[in-house]
Amino acid sequence: MGARGPQSSPLVGNVRPQATAFDLTGRVALITGASRGLGAAMAEGLAEAGADLVLWARDRQRLERQAGTLQQHARRLLVQPLDVTDSSAVRRAVRAALRSFKRIDVLINNAGIWDGDEALRLRSRQWARVVDTDLASVLFVSQAVAPTMIRRRYGKIINVASTAGIVALPHNGAYGTAKAGLIHLTRILAVEWGPYGIRVNGIAPGVFRTDMTRVLFADRRWSRARQSEIPLRRFGEPEDLKGLAVFLASRASDHLTGQTIIIDGGASLTT
Repeated sequence: MGARGPQSSPLVGNVRPQATAFDLTGRVALITGASRGLGAAMAEGLAEAGADLVLWARDRQRLERQAGTLQQHARRLLVQPLDVTDSSAVRRAVRAALRSFKRIDVLINNAGIWDGDEALRLRSRQWARVVDTDLASVLFVSQAVAPTMIRRRYGKIINVASTAGIVALPHNGAYGTAKAGLIHLTRILAVEWGPYGIRVNGIAPGVFRTDMTRVLFADRRWSRARQSEIPLRRFGEPEDLKGLAVFLASRASDHLTGQTIIIDGGASLTT
């Protein structure tokens, strides 16, 4: 699916005159893991704020379905089915996106998986699969996108971590370690790329209702007990990430970098 829709309105410094600090009109955002769950919600939030979108995910059908729902918001969309752990495919996709849009202003590294077991039973293939997807791919995708941001002396990179990277939870040896590493990688990239005008921040969601957490919510006894411990008394929904994603992608957060913001209804305060 190629670029579509009406032309951009006149821009000053790539931002529409008299735009609010949260307006993303004229910005191009690339979102990985955009076909469902948190990625789909963040893509919708950025589209509603005016951004043009480049959508990545492995499942072509899901991705194209999601793109169809976003067409009412986004002026231009580009769908690129791929596996973020394939660094060659990542580089090719970034080059193709730049041919269509000429630049990428915002990158949301959202693609991720969960797999795990108790540490004594954790297998090497589980470890490698999770670390490759949830940590290593973030570096490789960011490396592919950063040069265009460096040339323009502006960019926003948002890495989706997890409170599992902050709070030690059983059965999370691979996932929790990868997300903890991602939080620190966020800091390192912020320090290295800040002089080029690139802001790198993270989001650490708690337990949200998504396809990946369906198995947790199947245990109703667990979900009732856990919900009662959350200060806001509810689990997160994908739509809860829209505002935070727009904030981190927009000029409103231009003096914020290297930070990972927890969004969990206060759950980590009582864990």
